[in-house]
Amino acid sequence: MTNFNIPSRLSVGDKVAIVSPSSGCAGLFPWVYELGLQRLRDEFGLIPVEFPTTLQTPDYLAQYPQARAQDINDAFANPEIKAIISTAGGYDEVRILPYLNAQEISNNPKIFLGYSDNANIHTYLYKLGMVSYYGCSVMSQLAMQGCMHEYTKKYVKKVLFELSIGQIDNSPEWTDFDLDWADKTNLTKTRPMEKSPGWVWQNTQGKKITGRLFGGCLEILEMHLAINSYLPNDNQFDDMVLYLETSEEMPTAGFVYRFFLALAQRGLLQRIRALLISIPKAQFMGKMPTEGRNEFITNQRHAVNKSLQDCQVAELPVVFNLHFGHVDPQLIIPNGGMVTIDGIQEKIFFE
Repeated sequence: MTNFNIPSRLSVGDKVAIVSPSSGCAGLFPWVYELGLQRLRDEFGLIPVEFPTTLQTPDYLAQYPQARAQDINDAFANPEIKAIISTAGGYDEVRILPYLNAQEISNNPKIFLGYSDNANIHTYLYKLGMVSYYGCSVMSQLAMQGCMHEYTKKYVKKVLFELSIGQIDNSPEWTDFDLDWADKTNLTKTRPMEKSPGWVWQNTQGKKITGRLFGGCLEILEMHLAINSYLPNDNQFDDMVLYLETSEEMPTAGFVYRFFLALAQRGLLQRIRALLISIPKAQFMGKMPTEGRNEFITNQRHAVNKSLQDCQVAELPVVFNLHFGHVDPQLIIPNGGMVTIDGIQEKIFFE
């Protein structure tokens, strides 16, 4: 099993790089961005350091992917910076990967936090053998309207300050509801929550599974199956626990099915040890899937199971309905870190 570099934890008063490797949301909605920075100071006692492209316009960021990459390179290289947090996701972060300095980054392992399109950077860091942390952006989790969710805050603190995350818990409530960033009055509002459906354990009875976590946003990883340049080596899938979630794009059940089919045709699905699947985001800014919200959630789970059956890996252990990625509150996943899935006691432990 390949050894991975685990970045050092932080202390109160440390400096943290704020970067925009994907979209220009921070510049478009500075009132949301500033709330996130203030929470970083107030809730965690850290000092945010803005890098040159952080507040640039979407047009500038689209035109200069190398400038976005330079911020990442410089943040890793700067000895005063102890962690790196992305402002938001987006859709074209893959364009910065050719400009990243693998040697500079490898020589200076640091905590990297971000999700959604930031799955590109997490995939890159996995390839370098560095643990990173899938979750928590400035604009979404740090700047959550009303207040930060205590569940999210708990796991962000564990990632930033504690040696390991340890046993993870299920949140008793969850939401995939959105409040428009463009409306400043939303900053004081609270998103409606609903009761969590609870984790669903499948093919785990009597088993204790240990593996290395890899994954992220399914739509981004589907793109990397096509690119075939940044994914882990095939043999790295042998000890892998794959974690997956879907975005506000709300991909159809057919899309999800074909993703797993592609993994199987590459011979990768047959190698992994288990799957961790987040409850999917099933609405976005008032838009819902054509089949309805509840049916969409059910259909995605059915698509996963049908793909496993059709690909002759129906006995693969799976835990459904975790809370990470595009739903809140948010569990932070140590990408490249170790996980133990205890199907006997129905508990999960992160490195």
